[in-house]
Amino acid sequence: MNLTDLSDRELLVMKCLWDAAEPMTVGGLIERIQEGYNIPYKETTVYTFLKRLKDKNYVTSYKKGSSHFTPCVSEQEYLKQYAKTMADFWGKGPSGLFLQAYAENVSFTAKEWDSFRKKNVKDK
Repeated sequence: MNLTDLSDRELLVMKCLWDAAEPMTVGGLIERIQEGYNIPYKETTVYTFLKRLKDKNYVTSYKKGSSHFTPCVSEQEYLKQYAKTMADFWGKGPSGLFLQAYAENVSFTAKEWDSFRKKNVKDK
């Protein structure tokens, strides 16, 4: 599965599902998207996004009264693959353009950076 093949709107639905503590209904997704992103989607539109996400194996569903949707791919798994894809594409060459652009938009305290390094960076 290519974990970077989502449209912006599909990714928005995934973000709502990832942020949810439990499976969501279409009505719940519509409400969350409206409140969080001020986008007034109709039910048929959200169902279309969810069908595409199911076809790509990003979500699964079950029916208990209404259909409930839950992610099959974790947010961390998606972001890890996305970052690798971007770094492979943009990070090649001496400039490391992707990493440079990312670093300009994110700031870490020294304590946060040390904590990150301890958890994620293996010294060579």
